[in-house]
Amino acid sequence: MGQQTVIAGQPYHRLEGYSANPVWIRQSPQGDLYQWDESKKSEAPFLLFDGNEFASTAVACQQKGRAEDKPANYKGPVGSSDTAKVIRYSGGICADAGLTREVFVPYLGMVQRAETSFVGERSLDLVYAQIGGITYIKEPNIGFSISLTPLPNQIAAKIVLTNSTDRELILQFSSGQTYNFTIRNDRNEVVYVWSADKLFPAVLRQLSVKGEETWQEVLPAAGLNPGLYSVEASLVNSDGRKFTATASINLP
Repeated sequence: MGQQTVIAGQPYHRLEGYSANPVWIRQSPQGDLYQWDESKKSEAPFLLFDGNEFASTAVACQQKGRAEDKPANYKGPVGSSDTAKVIRYSGGICADAGLTREVFVPYLGMVQRAETSFVGERSLDLVYAQIGGITYIKEPNIGFSISLTPLPNQIAAKIVLTNSTDRELILQFSSGQTYNFTIRNDRNEVVYVWSADKLFPAVLRQLSVKGEETWQEVLPAAGLNPGLYSVEASLVNSDGRKFTATASINLP
């Protein structure tokens, strides 16, 4: 989302690219999205995740959308999630056009959209996202993701590098360090860097990945105040490719 403004006492953000025209939207505390209708001087549902039906404005087919009650599993270029939300759409007035479903992942947004066309259904997956930190996907079928689990005074972090191509992914490193973690608070201030108190041997090496490579670390959180934090994981390879992923977590 882009620039922010205040309308009728509420903060709205300008959203471009989702619909044919830019819209001003806001997010409720429950996670639902509402848009400002300038002609009516009022707001209307934009995307609802609570199971209630809403009128979609994404395409001009007068479709209705409704989120499924149960969380869904999603696996794609930007990673996997077992808490995805699926919104399914009615046919509307367009015979060979319109949305069929959209898939959303917490803290990331829409990761998949399926559309109807005269040649059948077409599915589009998210391959690049910039949210607080940055997720870089440099090549088709190569993904980098992070997942977080809260522990008492700690955060368990798991990062996964996936190569589903038919060739090996070769990464070059200039030290014994493979990855790094950075924790930021809700003001985007850095409060912890995993590598800050560690030493790594100066050695040239390479990593060959075909399929999936996984790393896990337990990060300290005892000194962090309760609230929302983002954890950024990144590989520190020296060959020009950049792999960074960010996830958010609420600490009690």
